[in-house]
Amino acid sequence: MTFYLNILLFLIILFLYIHIVHQYKRSEDLEIYEMDYSSNDHLQEVCDIKQPVLFEYRSVNPEFFTKVTYDRVSDNFYANTDIKVKDINDYWETDSAVDYIVLPFQTGTNLMRTDPKSKYFTENNEEFLEEAGLLSLFQSNDSNIKPHFTALSKYDICTASKDTVTPLRYHTGYRQYLCVNTGKVSVKMTPWKSTKYLYQNKDFENYEFRSPVNVWKPQKKYLHEMDKVKFLEFEVLEGHMLFIPPYWWYSIKYTSEEDTLVCGFSYNSIMNCVANLPDIAKYYLQQHNIKKRITKTLELNEQAKEEKDEQEAQEQVAEIDAKVEPEHGAKKITEVPI
Repeated sequence: MTFYLNILLFLIILFLYIHIVHQYKRSEDLEIYEMDYSSNDHLQEVCDIKQPVLFEYRSVNPEFFTKVTYDRVSDNFYANTDIKVKDINDYWETDSAVDYIVLPFQTGTNLMRTDPKSKYFTENNEEFLEEAGLLSLFQSNDSNIKPHFTALSKYDICTASKDTVTPLRYHTGYRQYLCVNTGKVSVKMTPWKSTKYLYQNKDFENYEFRSPVNVWKPQKKYLHEMDKVKFLEFEVLEGHMLFIPPYWWYSIKYTSEEDTLVCGFSYNSIMNCVANLPDIAKYYLQQHNIKKRITKTLELNEQAKEEKDEQEAQEQVAEIDAKVEPEHGAKKITEVPI
């Protein structure tokens, strides 16, 4: 009996080992694959090569591109739903966690449209998709691109000021896709072997793995390192989808003259979650160590309102006193004894 238990235990460990090692597999070839979409199974086979893959996707799910456009999302129905807006300059100025501000969608997009310095962008907006009722449209793509045995699914909607870039970063998930619904973007990518030149920074507060280097316009202190790094640079046009393999560095530039809308899809399998347990544990530990302060804006606003009301009341009393001011030698009405 012990013999069979040992065999079973060995097979379980072997099974886990093979699948976990597969999650750490990386490809270092500096090339991008282009394919014609035929089926989800075929797509997963190509993605398992761990190379960037670009394919036309509009013909696969035309309804998604019809209903999720910049103009439709900018409709008044979604105007007051909040999005997260970031300033790209914050990434160049600090190695610590970068905060975002929450703005209504209409306010945020107006800010980006009138941004002369190309610095504002929005991402990580899954809450926006839920509140706006758009999540079901994103989930309609699962049958086409979602891998088997997926444990976690995440969806995103992104846009930015013209010529804004995103930080150079990588992910450790199982599958990550970017789909351009409106406009176009330029992308720079480099494989994992370039990490030693990119000053890797692991931000466990936001679970973001990034570099402080602006690969589109390198800072002076990084110029000597950038000469050693080779990049793939290409465009993703409207109606196309890009698969970004794990451990590939990438940065996006919103180059289109028209408003650009990019949709994101991330899928993590059970084995991927097991392989990333050390980083996930650090992330949750970091969340428990963060102390958040909420500014009491409501109380301050009420106090200011009370002071304003009191001042207006005093002004009204002064006006009444001025109107009933008695003639010389007479008593005021308020001074007449009862």
